[in-house]
Amino acid sequence: MYIEIDTASGVLGLNISENEAGISTHRGRDVEINIPASVNCADKEVPVAYIGRKAFLSDKNIRQILVPDSVIRIDEWAFAGCRALNTISIHRDISVSNGAFKDCVNLECVELREKDGSEAVTDTGFLLAASIRLMEDRFLFDLTSAGSADWYGKWDMRLKAIMDEPDEEGFSALLACGEEDYEGRDNSLDAYLSRRRQRKIRLCMVRLLHDHMLNEDLRKALVSYIYEHRAGTQNPDSWIVVLNEHGDEEDYYKLLGDCGCIDPASKEVMLKDMGEKHTLCKSFLIRYDISSGGDSFFDSMSI
Repeated sequence: MYIEIDTASGVLGLNISENEAGISTHRGRDVEINIPASVNCADKEVPVAYIGRKAFLSDKNIRQILVPDSVIRIDEWAFAGCRALNTISIHRDISVSNGAFKDCVNLECVELREKDGSEAVTDTGFLLAASIRLMEDRFLFDLTSAGSADWYGKWDMRLKAIMDEPDEEGFSALLACGEEDYEGRDNSLDAYLSRRRQRKIRLCMVRLLHDHMLNEDLRKALVSYIYEHRAGTQNPDSWIVVLNEHGDEEDYYKLLGDCGCIDPASKEVMLKDMGEKHTLCKSFLIRYDISSGGDSFFDSMSI
């Protein structure tokens, strides 16, 4: 049986069998969706047990999803292409199929609930999201082990492997496939190298901002990479990422300061690049006491 139920700004379609229901479609302009734990059918409450294949495929509006404890699986491509999706709240004991969150390019946090209803370590949720958004590694999107020492070790091993990849790797294959003009994207060598560096910088930043179980050797390497690409250098990709993607988020400016990236020369460049935008963060930069840089973990590591 198929039924539809109203949401705040749309409609959810559900397939219902005798013992369970599953979300099969959504249409509308919902920004936030709370998946119901059950639906009433013929005066009987039927648990919502799954989110079906392609149920929310390429939805352009959804930013937040709450998945209740009744749901035990998320099928293939259920949320694939949901490019506005930012946060999903989900419990640990759920099966997630391949591609369920493919191309969720703005997924920032997976709010993972434990069996007792408590929240997992906050850092875990951000790194789970990054494993999809930045690493495209479905094996790290493992809700069962996420947050364990073993899982953090695997996450950092994958991070280190990405950091160790030469920036030019893959460029010749791009040209061989005739993709140098793919969808109008600038695929010159310089642009390709910049995109590779910026991916690494995003990973450096998310790991340093969520540094649970981060070992000091890897921390040094991440800080060093951000510092090498600060404002005022030949390839200022650390600053480009912060300005273009986190221009109003003070935590990222503080991170640049902690990495030793705010000195008189770089500060001048940053303020000029900000122009009339990002007023609060400009104020932070203006107030930033460069003389306090000796307290940063950059200087403390003597890189």
